[in-house]
Amino acid sequence: MVLGRFFSAVGQFGRSRPVLFGCGISAVKTSTSDFITQRYVENKDFVDIDWRRNFLFFAWGCGWLGGVQYFLHVHLFTKVLFPSAPAFVAKPLRAKLADRAGQLAVLGQVSIDQFIFHPFIVFPVFYQVKEFIEGGKPEDGLKKCMNNFFVDCQMCWSIWVPTQLFNMSICPLWMRVPFTAAVSFGFTMLLSYVRGAPQSLEDETKKPEQSG
Repeated sequence: MVLGRFFSAVGQFGRSRPVLFGCGISAVKTSTSDFITQRYVENKDFVDIDWRRNFLFFAWGCGWLGGVQYFLHVHLFTKVLFPSAPAFVAKPLRAKLADRAGQLAVLGQVSIDQFIFHPFIVFPVFYQVKEFIEGGKPEDGLKKCMNNFFVDCQMCWSIWVPTQLFNMSICPLWMRVPFTAAVSFGFTMLLSYVRGAPQSLEDETKKPEQSG
């Protein structure tokens, strides 16, 4: 009963303040993911935690994953590019299976998100924010992004293409960013381990399979 009221209150807050809700969840999620990675995957003592690196993920989660992704997934996709999306996600499963136009709209959203937005906007901005916080040069951030481009995209697509197919066909609009934040908890741990530490241009590109 108490748990039910709690989730009801969380849902009501998410519907009434979706941007704030998404930014808050994303910021806490990314910061916590990085902390767990440093503390328990990389086996750092608490006093050795790189808080500048942790702040990178906090700021990234709040400003980019929470704010920009809300604009992309909820405003641009559902109000400008694919206005039929809200009606599609509200349909029962049987109706969705018969709605070819709605299915194509889902594929369109996922394609833009994964094959345009992530490779050419998300990753370049991530490396620029990372380089800024680390005190580096913008051109170095661009070179690192280019060096890691194909490995980063492969890592991203293997997780996010199926995830966003589910997200954009099943989740209500106000849950899109929180759902993405929840799934990306594990992805952010992987990203923190693979890309969180400072990287020199002389380093070989670190591949995800090395994280195991």
